[in-house]
Amino acid sequence: MKRQIGRWKPNTILAKNERPKVLENFKSFITEAKEEPYKLVIISHDDPLDPNETGVLIRDHAKELGIEVYLAEFMGCYLEDTKNDNKLLYTYHVDKDGKAELPTMKKDSEYSEPILMNPKNTLVMVRGLNAKDGCASWWIMARTLEHAGFKLINSVKCNDVCNNKWYNQMMFQRYDINTPEGYLIRHSEGAADAAEKLNNKYPMILKTSIGSQGIGVMWIESKKALSGIVQLLYREDPYIDIILQEYIKTSYDVRVIVASGTIMGSMKRPIIEGDFRSNVSQGSEPEVFELTELEKKETLRAVESVDGDIVGVDFIPAKDREKDRPYFIEVNSTPGLTGIEAAINKVKTSDNVSLKNKGKSITKDILNNMKSILSKYTLDKSTET
Repeated sequence: MKRQIGRWKPNTILAKNERPKVLENFKSFITEAKEEPYKLVIISHDDPLDPNETGVLIRDHAKELGIEVYLAEFMGCYLEDTKNDNKLLYTYHVDKDGKAELPTMKKDSEYSEPILMNPKNTLVMVRGLNAKDGCASWWIMARTLEHAGFKLINSVKCNDVCNNKWYNQMMFQRYDINTPEGYLIRHSEGAADAAEKLNNKYPMILKTSIGSQGIGVMWIESKKALSGIVQLLYREDPYIDIILQEYIKTSYDVRVIVASGTIMGSMKRPIIEGDFRSNVSQGSEPEVFELTELEKKETLRAVESVDGDIVGVDFIPAKDREKDRPYFIEVNSTPGLTGIEAAINKVKTSDNVSLKNKGKSITKDILNNMKSILSKYTLDKSTET
């Protein structure tokens, strides 16, 4: 199949021999960068158990803002090098609903026209580096793009931390982020030792280190239940990592969306009736939520601990929200945006307070914020050596 490559005009950027001090020229650099919009390439995977709703949402809002945007499918995707640091990204066609037209035994499928990318003007959003469901080659592609100078949202490092709950827990401890007490069950007979460290205070929360959307999170009411579930999990996967965590009673938790160090929005997720989880994907109906100054401060610290650019932060609020730190559960490197978009556009909150931001779009705010991410990244790169 013949592939046509369109014309491309690179962003203007300061030459090395014209490079003055960073602080004196940051303002002029940003002004110059605004003359040409950035290109956004979203590489994601549409899975029947995890539909590509947020990728579609971002693509559609980006088009409304006049951003050149492409939605690519990880499965079957590959890169080719070209001249001047450019790369061509080949992907199967992704339709308006986010469904990739992959080949089957009965039907062949052709690649779409390749996407021309350059690290100076292209942001790459990766949504699919899932430790449980995904190909190892996808991680290699992400690392290849980083090595070639592309800015990834989020970085491979951030995805590594956020995709493993135990790794996330270790980073929280390193940065002194308040989190529920938890211990790793280190082998098939280690459940009793972990429970002992929690003073055998039931109920407890058991989590597999890999999992999303509330899947792999279990309510443990007794020593007998703990032993049986751990044995079952190890029988299915002898190399599984399991975390046993103290249960903190609450009627809701909070999800905060953060982009480039700025809190874009937050929502309250009530515990599902008859359950102990609060995931929107499990049926929780979110509401807008106002953070205290302490919660804002601690949320940004949690984001820093995982090196996140655009992330979702989950926490359980303290009883005294003004004085005590919340309990942070995890940071999500590929947060869904449909739930918070719906929450901020409700006419009333649970307290019957009218919203100031009716009609506001978190997704559009994030897209506008992305320009500053690319500008800062490109400037940092230009001053290296």
